[in-house]
Amino acid sequence: MSTAERTRALRRRMVAEARRAVVDGGLQGFTIEKLCERVGVSRRTFFNHFASKEDVVLGIELNADTDMLAAFAAGAVVPAGLAPLPSVIALVIEQLHVAGIDRADEALVRRVFEREPALTARFLSATDAQIAKVADAVRQRFAWTDPTDPRARLVSEAAVGVLRVSAGVYFADDFDETSGPRFDELLDTNLRLMTAAITTPDQEGTL
Repeated sequence: MSTAERTRALRRRMVAEARRAVVDGGLQGFTIEKLCERVGVSRRTFFNHFASKEDVVLGIELNADTDMLAAFAAGAVVPAGLAPLPSVIALVIEQLHVAGIDRADEALVRRVFEREPALTARFLSATDAQIAKVADAVRQRFAWTDPTDPRARLVSEAAVGVLRVSAGVYFADDFDETSGPRFDELLDTNLRLMTAAITTPDQEGTL
């Protein structure tokens, strides 16, 4: 296992333990010290990966995708010939390949929000900050240098829409992983549907 893989595994373990602790006893039911003890790391190690107790519960990692976004902005990570929106969806798929995706973990997240609905505001704030980072990377990749040009933000928000709709299908309680499409396949299909819907007058919505 590489250093990067060990780091991701450690982060996933800390996040999972923190979420289980919240479900069991609420956000105030555990401390960073208790979490570190359960995972077997020091406080210093914890703060190398997460800024706060709330962030570890939400899986908001410090500098988790900085290198990938920088490489994307420079024209790497995904094929150079892709248009802006497909390039962002390809970036999301690449991130999923690195981080993985787990339906059981998503169910745990829902239980966390049910137990601590106040965390929703922090999650939405972090999501908006992430969208802004992606928009900056898109702006650099496609040389949209005018600060008043809204295209990078529009592309990033559109990608979030594709991601949200795809997640709604994939994480539904009645979704069958054995027969249903992979998440990246859902993303690709919904991207094509969206592209067709906004570029053709076809009322049937065919591809």
